[in-house]
Amino acid sequence: MIAQTPDVKQLLDNSNSPLADSINAFLARTRRTSLADEIYLMDAQGQTLASSNYQEAESFIGNNYRFRPYFSDAIRSGQGEFFAIGTTTGLPGYFLSERVISQSGERQGVAVVKVDLEPLQADWQLAAEKVFVSDTNNIIVLSSHPQWKYRYIDALADNQLDDIRRNRQFDSIELKPLGVKRSNYFQVMPEADGKTAGYLNKTLELSRPGWSIHYLVPVRPLYQFAFLAAGLVLILYILCLTGVLWMRERSRRTQAALKAEQRLRALNDSLEDQVVDRTAELQKRTSELQRIQRELVQSEKLAALGIMAAGLSHELNQPLTAVRTYAASGRKLLTRALYEQVDTALDKIMTLTSRMSDITAQLKVFVRQAPTQSQPVDWSARIDFVLEMLEHRINQQQVSIQADYPTQALIRADDARIEQILVNLLSNALDAVSTTPDPQVSIRLSETNGGWQLQVDDNGPGFAPEQIKHLFEPFYSTKNVGQGMGLGLFICYGLVQDLGGSIRAESPIEGGARFEVWLPICEQKATAA
Repeated sequence: MIAQTPDVKQLLDNSNSPLADSINAFLARTRRTSLADEIYLMDAQGQTLASSNYQEAESFIGNNYRFRPYFSDAIRSGQGEFFAIGTTTGLPGYFLSERVISQSGERQGVAVVKVDLEPLQADWQLAAEKVFVSDTNNIIVLSSHPQWKYRYIDALADNQLDDIRRNRQFDSIELKPLGVKRSNYFQVMPEADGKTAGYLNKTLELSRPGWSIHYLVPVRPLYQFAFLAAGLVLILYILCLTGVLWMRERSRRTQAALKAEQRLRALNDSLEDQVVDRTAELQKRTSELQRIQRELVQSEKLAALGIMAAGLSHELNQPLTAVRTYAASGRKLLTRALYEQVDTALDKIMTLTSRMSDITAQLKVFVRQAPTQSQPVDWSARIDFVLEMLEHRINQQQVSIQADYPTQALIRADDARIEQILVNLLSNALDAVSTTPDPQVSIRLSETNGGWQLQVDDNGPGFAPEQIKHLFEPFYSTKNVGQGMGLGLFICYGLVQDLGGSIRAESPIEGGARFEVWLPICEQKATAA
């Protein structure tokens, strides 16, 4: 009502207007009629222009209350609510605020009504109720017992204390802990005589967010009533039990046969109903299981098809890039009539296409477990081949390759699988150092634990501990969107498992990333080129 009064709106346009006296009188009459504690008007800077207590020594006129949340909330959203101790009067109250737009529409202010909640507490005390209200910080703001008021139930955090001091919510009050243990349904509260008493706590959330009203019921009378009720129930139980036993003994002989027949008939009827119900339920579950089985089979087929297509795209990317590079080189060599070097480039293209054929054959691992065609393979020779295939990219990125491996390292595998593992690991390492100022990739091959262990290190950003847990899962990638499908390490994991080895990843203390692949040793001579 105050926010819509024309004289109030005009006062915002001209704070020195003669209307100030009439508005002060209007606010005073409104306070007496509505039984509000105080009513006042502030401008956009929080300065009080008019107040219902304008004739009193503690008049609000000229005071600035912009630090109060009810002022900032009303300016921002149109309305505000706040409980606080008055900085001018020192009396507690609940403040309700409403934004006011001036008559010209160019200025705005805030109309505030302060409501005195003390009469409510007096009613609680007269009724001998055990009631208190806590605010968003779990501070008791209203209570039927004065000794509970302005105590906090839970310890206050630093940010809560900062907000209270900044808003001057309890300006002259020293906040103290309640100093009691509590749970959701039981609470121990201090009494006026210094003792404590237990209460059942019934909490209800109020319309204001974060405020709660707690209604406490003393447990001592409840215990007394419970003991009395338990005694009466026990006596009645004994009397009833004595009467039942006497009646049963009297009629047992004459009604035993009839009861037995009735029980047998009821049992037979119940068993028949249960058989019918269980049979119908079993048929329903069987049909449901058959339907789910058909859906699972279809889902597995679609999932296998998707993984196989994604794996094919990922694994053929590097060989295709190398074929494109050798083809471009061959075109330049033809232009220069260097036919011998052209023949070498064509041989490499044929070798790469053969590897691509082997890769597509190996992708059967996504749909079924294909038998491994193992033979002695020289791991060192495969490293040389893959480094040659990635030579163009290594030179383009200016990556320093540090290689330390023997002239021959025999394992039982096949060329295509080893090359797939090497291409995926080295490609990931090159991707990791793509933005590193001094890119370095280290390759080490050593004999350990009856096998050969390959170690690939890079000085890229490395992995977080939570990322390492998911590196070998399908479609998980630490690269940016569009730069990887998350299948390379998943494929490596499957290939290494098929070959009877192990693969792991870690982030060394010195930085970067490290991958270790261990495969069993083979004592035979290598037959692979």
